[in-house]
Amino acid sequence: MQEVFVGGNVPGLTVYLNREGLNTVETDKTAVNATRSVDIVLENHGKPTHVHLHMNDDLAMMGSIEEPNQFVPKGEWREVELQLTEAAQGSGRLEITVGYGQERESVEIEVEPPEDTEETSNAGPDKIDTVGENAGSSEQGEAASWVSEQLGDVIDTERLRNPLVLGTGVAFLVVLLVLLVVDPFAAVAAALGALLVGITVLSYVRADDLSESSEED
Repeated sequence: MQEVFVGGNVPGLTVYLNREGLNTVETDKTAVNATRSVDIVLENHGKPTHVHLHMNDDLAMMGSIEEPNQFVPKGEWREVELQLTEAAQGSGRLEITVGYGQERESVEIEVEPPEDTEETSNAGPDKIDTVGENAGSSEQGEAASWVSEQLGDVIDTERLRNPLVLGTGVAFLVVLLVLLVVDPFAAVAAALGALLVGITVLSYVRADDLSESSEED
């Protein structure tokens, strides 16, 4: 039967089993440069063989092999993927062992980050910050508008001419503006409290005005 191997056309690493004799192992490269993964093709030119793929500690920190133990029948091939993590960078060693440890071959794996990693990391925070700023500005604007409408219904503009009332109002507005910047929800709560106090004080003032008018009549 004619042996047909496709490993040489697959990018990555090709491992030749039993090509130079029983339990021999060879590789088409001594080092592989990778970014996201490495395709490992196991070509068996001899008897059925068990193959074990072992990653040293450095390589194991950067990636994984789902099925490190493979059985390759005579005249067939198997493809195994070494999957690298997104943050992988550095170098490690892959060991290919056959014949239950009798023969082995090592390949250096040089891992470099994808070219678009830096651009993605720079673009991501800018987008998030922009969305956050727009959302915060929208909430603050709505809170300020609501507070202004509610206070406008109960404030007597004639009484603002009183220096004491004017000074108190200015101080409150300063505090309210600070709260709007720091926490719009706290500003709304403070405005509600001020609104209730203002209504209470206004009711007493109007009651006094009515009492004075009755006495004058």
